[in-house]
Amino acid sequence: MPFIFILIFFTATNAERVVGANSSLETAQGAKSAAVGMAALPVLDDLPSLAKNPLQLAELDKLSLALTHVAYFEETTYNGAVMAVPLRNAGTLGFAASRFAAGDIPYIKEGDPLPEGDNYNTLNISDWIFTSAWGKSFGKWNLALSLHLLKRELDQSGWGFRSDVAAGYEFSKGFMLAGIVEGWTSSAAKWESGHFEYSSPEAYAAFRFTEPFPYFYGKLNLYWQSAGILHSESEKDTRAWKNPIDWFLTSNAGLEFETNLAFSLRAGLVKIDDANSLTLGAGLKPVSWLGADYAFQMHNELSNAHRISIIAHF
Repeated sequence: MPFIFILIFFTATNAERVVGANSSLETAQGAKSAAVGMAALPVLDDLPSLAKNPLQLAELDKLSLALTHVAYFEETTYNGAVMAVPLRNAGTLGFAASRFAAGDIPYIKEGDPLPEGDNYNTLNISDWIFTSAWGKSFGKWNLALSLHLLKRELDQSGWGFRSDVAAGYEFSKGFMLAGIVEGWTSSAAKWESGHFEYSSPEAYAAFRFTEPFPYFYGKLNLYWQSAGILHSESEKDTRAWKNPIDWFLTSNAGLEFETNLAFSLRAGLVKIDDANSLTLGAGLKPVSWLGADYAFQMHNELSNAHRISIIAHF
C-alpha cells in the first residue's frame, strides 16, 4: 500500500496533467454496451466491456470467454479478447487484452515542405490494453476493482496505467444504482523520452431499470450513465454542481427490449442532447451458453462504426 502512495506522489509532482493519458480506455468495447448509447456501467453480460465495467464480474459464476471486433473509419480497428474465471466464494477474476490500431496515416514532419502527389510519409499507431479485474457480490452490494496497463506506439513508445473501483446496489430485481471512480490512483503514462503525463480521477454514476412485459414475451431495460462528475467533458462547464441540466444532457442513455425468444433489440444516444449520436443494435442467444451482439454507431464527422461481440459461458 505505501508503494501506491509513493507512486501517486512521484507521478503528480513530475508530470504534466493532460486529458488524453490512457484515453483508449474511454470507449465501451462491447457491442451490447455500445448499442445502448455507450452506457457500459449498468449493463450486465457484456464481457468485452470489462475495461469499462468490472462490476459485471460480481454476478458472473461461470467460466466465460468473449471476443470483440470494431471497425471504425478508414483502416482503424479494435480487437479484444476477455476471460472470466469464477473463484467460488471469493468472487470472479477477469483478464482482457485488446489492440486499437490505425495504419497508413499520412504525416509531414515539422519544417518539411508539402509533398507532391502521393509522395508522403506514413505512420502506424497502436494501443495495447491489458486489464485484470476482480468482482464479488455481497448480498445486494456488488464491488469490483480493476487495473489497466497501456502500451502506446506512436513515433515513440510509452507505457501507462490506470486503476478503477466500482460499486453497485440492487434496490430490487428491477432497479440497480452503480458508480465507478476511474483512475482513483490517477492515470499516468511515461514516454521513451522520459516525459510523464497524468490524468486525475473521474467518477460516473449509472442506473438500470427493468420492467417485465409478459404480454410481449419479454422485458424492457432502461440504461443510463452520467457524464463525468468531477470534470467537464466539453467546452462548456458541464460539471453536475455547476450546470446539472447540461450535465444530464451530455450523459449516455439507452433502451433494450429483451425477448424470451432468444433475441434483443437495442437503441441509445451517446449524448442525450445529440440526435446524431444515435446507436442501434441487436443480440442473439441461440443457446443458453452462447450469445452474439451487434452495434451500429453514428458519427458527426467520421464514418459510422460497427461492432461485433461473441460471448460464451461454460
